[in-house]
Amino acid sequence: MSNDSDQAWQGHSPSTPLATPRRRWPWVLLMLIVLGLAGAGAVYAWPEIAMVVPSLGREAASKDSAAGDKEALPDLLASHQKVEADLATLGRTVADQQEQLKTLVDQLAALTSKVDALQRSAPAPALTAPVAAEPQRPPVAQAAPKPRKPPATRAPKPAGPISTGGAPLN
Repeated sequence: MSNDSDQAWQGHSPSTPLATPRRRWPWVLLMLIVLGLAGAGAVYAWPEIAMVVPSLGREAASKDSAAGDKEALPDLLASHQKVEADLATLGRTVADQQEQLKTLVDQLAALTSKVDALQRSAPAPALTAPVAAEPQRPPVAQAAPKPRKPPATRAPKPAGPISTGGAPLN
């Protein structure tokens, strides 16, 4: 009987988890894609490698740039002084405009207070003065309406034979 049961179980996988063979091709494909993207990034970044690695760019450019820096330094200093002078001028202009604005705001506040004072004092006498100073007027007689004309009377319709086509009626 043990032989029959052994033969029956030979076709089925055992119930205990054993190491099953795994598929390796997805991992290999993933690694190839990652390497391909890294290679593409390196090809793209190769022209700018001097910017990526600053030490490589300094060695080649340091000899040529030393002479160019000495020539450009006076121009840079002159433009720096000009920018400083322009900023100082702009600062003074802004300060002047702020002073003018403050003066205008003060003047506007003074005018507003004067207008308010005039409005407060003006309505009180205006209410009492017209009532006392104005004498009562007698009622004005209204003109009588004009009489209507009777509508024009219409001419009566002719009675008798009517000619059509221009032929005489007799």
